[in-house]
Amino acid sequence: MNSQFLVCFMVLMAFHLFLNLKHWARQPKATARLYTFITLVTLGLFLCVASGYQPPMPTRFFIERVSPWVFSIIHPQ
Repeated sequence: MNSQFLVCFMVLMAFHLFLNLKHWARQPKATARLYTFITLVTLGLFLCVASGYQPPMPTRFFIERVSPWVFSIIHPQ
């Protein structure tokens, strides 16, 4: 990801967080905790990518490991 995308993503995430802060007080506690958890996970993944660390993702595992195996079964040599 390039730096322009990362900056735009962070600005949009901060704007979204700012808009929803006033609604947190009226939400049930479980919903507020879920929203906080999702926001923290998103922020953590963003910081990992921004600092240059590529966290392991399920799609990467599928592309690198499972897909070649399935392709070799479908198209035997």
